[in-house]
Amino acid sequence: MTTLVELFDQVVKDPKKRNNIVLQDEDRTWTVASLDKVTHDLAVLFRTKFNCKKGSCVAIYMNKSAEYVISYIAALRAGGAYLPLDISYPENLLTSVLDEVVPAVVVSTPQHASRLPSDTPCFIFESGWKIEEVPEALSLPTDITADDKAYIVYSSGTTGKPKGIVCPHRGAVVSYQYRFQSYPYKSDDVVASNVFFVWELLRPILQGIKLVVIPDDIIYDPAPLCRFLKKHNVTRMLFTPSLLETVLDTQKSDFLRDCFKKFRVIHLCGEVVTTNLLSRIMNHFAHCQIVNLYSISETHDVAVADLNEFFKKNEPRKFAPVGKVIPSVKVLILDQNQKKVPIGVPGEIFVSGPTLALGYLNRPELNKNRFLTVPEEYQSEVGTNRMYRTGDWGYVLPNSVLEICGRVDTLVRIRGYGVELQAIEATLLKLAYVRSCAVISIGKEGEDKQLAAYIVLKENTSRKSIRAELKRLLPFYMVPHFFVFLEKLPVLAASSKIDKKALPNVDYERDVVETEALPQTSTEKKLASIWADVLQHSTLDIQESFFDLGGHSLMAARLLSRVAEEFNIKFTMRDLFSSPTVYEMARIIDGVDHQSPEHTVNLDYQVETHDVKDNIMDLHLRAFWRSTEWGNRFFRSNILLTGVTGFLGTHFLYEILLNSQANIVCVVREVSGESVEERVKFSLKKYGLWNNSMPEMIRERVRVVIGDIALFKLGLSEEHYHFLTYDIDVVVHAAAYVNLIYPYQALHGINVLGTRNVLDFCHQNKVKPLHYISTDAVIPHNLSNIDESFDISAVKEKLFDGYAQSKYVAEQLVKRSLERGLPGIIYRLGNQAASSKAAFWNEQDFTYLMLKAVIHTGSAPNLDWIVEVTNVDFTSKFVNHLITKEFCENVGKTFHITNSEGPKWSELVDWLVEFGYDLQFVEANLWIEQVSTSNDPALQQIQKLLQLMVRDESYFRTQTTYLRTNTDALLSSLKWKYPILDKKLFHHWIRNLIEQKVIAKPRPRSGMTLLNKVCVVTGASEGIGEAIARDLSREGAKVVLLARQLDKLGKIVTDLISLGSLDSSLLALKCDITDRSNVCEVLDRVTNEFGRIDVLINCAGCMYYCLSKNGYTDEWKRQIDVNCHGTTNMTAGVIPVMIKQNSGHIVNITSDAGKRGFAGLAVYSGSKFYIEGFVQALRQELVEYNIKFTNIQPGDVSTQLAGRSTDKEATEKYDFSKAGHRILDPEDVAKAVIYTLGQAKHVAVNELLIEPQQAPI
Repeated sequence: MTTLVELFDQVVKDPKKRNNIVLQDEDRTWTVASLDKVTHDLAVLFRTKFNCKKGSCVAIYMNKSAEYVISYIAALRAGGAYLPLDISYPENLLTSVLDEVVPAVVVSTPQHASRLPSDTPCFIFESGWKIEEVPEALSLPTDITADDKAYIVYSSGTTGKPKGIVCPHRGAVVSYQYRFQSYPYKSDDVVASNVFFVWELLRPILQGIKLVVIPDDIIYDPAPLCRFLKKHNVTRMLFTPSLLETVLDTQKSDFLRDCFKKFRVIHLCGEVVTTNLLSRIMNHFAHCQIVNLYSISETHDVAVADLNEFFKKNEPRKFAPVGKVIPSVKVLILDQNQKKVPIGVPGEIFVSGPTLALGYLNRPELNKNRFLTVPEEYQSEVGTNRMYRTGDWGYVLPNSVLEICGRVDTLVRIRGYGVELQAIEATLLKLAYVRSCAVISIGKEGEDKQLAAYIVLKENTSRKSIRAELKRLLPFYMVPHFFVFLEKLPVLAASSKIDKKALPNVDYERDVVETEALPQTSTEKKLASIWADVLQHSTLDIQESFFDLGGHSLMAARLLSRVAEEFNIKFTMRDLFSSPTVYEMARIIDGVDHQSPEHTVNLDYQVETHDVKDNIMDLHLRAFWRSTEWGNRFFRSNILLTGVTGFLGTHFLYEILLNSQANIVCVVREVSGESVEERVKFSLKKYGLWNNSMPEMIRERVRVVIGDIALFKLGLSEEHYHFLTYDIDVVVHAAAYVNLIYPYQALHGINVLGTRNVLDFCHQNKVKPLHYISTDAVIPHNLSNIDESFDISAVKEKLFDGYAQSKYVAEQLVKRSLERGLPGIIYRLGNQAASSKAAFWNEQDFTYLMLKAVIHTGSAPNLDWIVEVTNVDFTSKFVNHLITKEFCENVGKTFHITNSEGPKWSELVDWLVEFGYDLQFVEANLWIEQVSTSNDPALQQIQKLLQLMVRDESYFRTQTTYLRTNTDALLSSLKWKYPILDKKLFHHWIRNLIEQKVIAKPRPRSGMTLLNKVCVVTGASEGIGEAIARDLSREGAKVVLLARQLDKLGKIVTDLISLGSLDSSLLALKCDITDRSNVCEVLDRVTNEFGRIDVLINCAGCMYYCLSKNGYTDEWKRQIDVNCHGTTNMTAGVIPVMIKQNSGHIVNITSDAGKRGFAGLAVYSGSKFYIEGFVQALRQELVEYNIKFTNIQPGDVSTQLAGRSTDKEATEKYDFSKAGHRILDPEDVAKAVIYTLGQAKHVAVNELLIEPQQAPI
């Protein structure tokens, strides 16, 4: 049997099809020939760079796109299998799959690569990508067989862990060949694909037919989807029935017929097709052939039905058939004893034949239960001994048509997704407050099914809390829509198993929400009625997300259509994702009508409600203050730390571990499939804080306990909670839900209740000092010079966003407790940037998202904005000092850790440009509008903040400024300085963001005169030479770095590659320029490698301050050897090359000492005078060969050159570089070189004197 690779090779070799366009993504297209080339080269890259081989796996983690298709084919051609990774996977699920499969490489895009573990081998398709060409001689494997694995797909697992299904080539080949024969393509067919993409994308390409990729952001948005199909003249597409039904529900008939007029074939798959839906399809698309597919991940296609023929028969039934079993696939209908049932009698469906998967990855027990041995008496009939238990219940008719009745196990289909009900149950049982549960699907076959969870609680909680918890643990399609609370679950007397048939019906009236969450305004009431109808809820919380309430993309299309009809306002799918609550949508609608009502939170009432005023501590307080008399009381204490898996909490944990002897107890929520200990380790690794000493420190000093601060007694057992109230000495409360868009009620749980629960803990049994991490968000915008003593309650009415409100209430609760005597400190933090060392950012940080957007778009808003940032390692160091060393002296104080002296936004943009990014300033409001309305998925995170928080450029102008009286006083006593962001640290962050694949590397700017110029730089291992090499590389040159220290050159090359330079454009060679023969060898190597030498930069040099009376003749000789002989050797070596090519440019980094002799530098000055005279003559001799000579003559430069002098007397007497004035940086000289080389051909810059402004000669 053939393979998918052989099928692709066949179309490649077909001369009639090689020029056919077979792939289109937006306006980009590939022919068979070009697709052959790019996938061949990428496959070779997979094999040579990532060691992909037969049996390996290539993971694909990106949106549906042409790059997805190219990666898929290249993986197969490299001999490997491909692994599609859904971009909706939660982080822990993504990590779990990667750990299990261990792919040779993950192919991704900058938008998604940042979510991958930092040690993942990656190939990133960056904007404007181009696969490096490889020689045709590099062949690909030819020993791939039909039984080799072709792909691994993941489906939900019954224990909460997803299962990987390993599928061979033969399954897809059988399916493809059958459909090629039964539903042959016409030469002008155009196939659109997105749904079931990994199964469908290759099918048309293998026949030389065009595949058009449907973008992810329109597949579930009916109107744009229809326009897309019309625009691209699509003739075939596979839909899930519910997707096509949504299109029919929301669009007008004339519009649909116009958009589908070119269609010939519609495939339906993933759900049953009702006869009602089929009737509607035929009414609109009678000209199309409608095909129903019965497919299973473990078996590929099983049966196919021609629904046009079925429709003509007008049979009185509810569901369309799934059709006849395709040739070579065998189906057995067996009873519970694995005996065949008579024709027409229902039983469990088993599938056998060549399309079966190889099995589940690393799941022997599951393989044993699902992939069974065919009963011996039926083996001759099916021709094989393996069969797959589908879990479907059905029967076969006399005409061999297969009918499906339902499911016999717990796998159900929800909108095309296979969902294991037991996986949801297993996850629910991990929640501390769930005693027992059962999950079922609601809805008849062919209807829009929804999930319902029946729960017996250990302690009270809300549906919203459960749903929010599950959202962090499961993919969105596995979160139940309904939660029914019961006293007990019904059980079967005979087996004591849960009797799911006896579960009560979902009662919509009992799903009651709090009074304040019900609709209040007329707009909210109208909207809530529409939402309730679409979602099939009787009542709903106006501040709960549409998607949390069970809504999905198909329901959303119906909702938006209804809203547009009622209010005459068009919301897009993107608008709904940005404003997913009735409350937010109503505000937008009322804003359009200029009737925006005030939705305020009574903050005083919230503080009073949650205040812990009933706690009495007199005796405990006396005991606490007596204990502080012990030396180093807190340095070796037991610390309870909350929020340890967050950005701040992780850095606090790291700092406490490294710089104290304290033990730390971390309260961490449990997440499905990952222990709480692993979550803590994962966070340390995520933020670059994991090192060799960490495992031992964590083992000896860290205890991680399962809990939830938003729950009563921190979600701990009574016994554990009681123990910790005595065991803990200090509490650091860093947990918070940071969301600048959500309303107060959405953040109330963690931010307010969590703080209240922590305060309760601090008061229980013995007094435990509290270090509370607050935020500058508790102070509204447009205030100046706010000190720590400022009464924030005076301006609380100006707090409008939920995060600021919830943190205000929390801080007030803490402040009241401190006033009653609880020992504690409040820290108001401003914007926390990446560590100055590890350089990993909080991915939700606004400044971080702004920088990402600027780099991604190539444009920057022209803002009047002082960027307030503090590197997080300073904050953690400052807080840890007060935790462990100077707490008692500062009890009751508030400290501002804010930086109102930060750089201007324009400076950051300038630093990005200096780094190599080609950016243009854009008027601020125009930039905000362009980014806010863009369809680019990479901008989704920043869009919500721009739309709902920023709105216009005044947001940046009205930032509040702060004073740090308490903070600065403590820093002064410690002789510490508050960190100010400078260019060096900023560039360090940018470099690391590139290495982390968060942002794209700077690209050489087109049109630069140095693009692909071969430039040789001597002395390139440090100082001026390194700076020149970096700037040349940034300008697109091919740079040869020469020096004696090859290890240093290697590090520079590695760094340049990480910044975007091509490996093939850099060459590091060891060279002693004083050795004529060595110089010749090196230059021969350069010309062999690059074929020419366009530029020589003679930068290597040495300088010693020497007094003639003191001798130091060795230093004299060394200066003459390097400066005179070295320059002469290099110049002599390149002149013949440049004469032959009739062009060249030799730049010498001489000195202002070559213009005027300096005392203490007699020999050095003489060597530089030599170069000046040498070059003046050569310039005249070689002008006819178009060879330019430039001498750059810098004054004092901040390098290590002068520091190597050994004559201290001369240095002290004549080294004026330490006089206190600002001297040149190496980068200043490098800029002069770039300026010189960038001149037009007819312009010669012969000499360029550059000096410190305060030290002219």
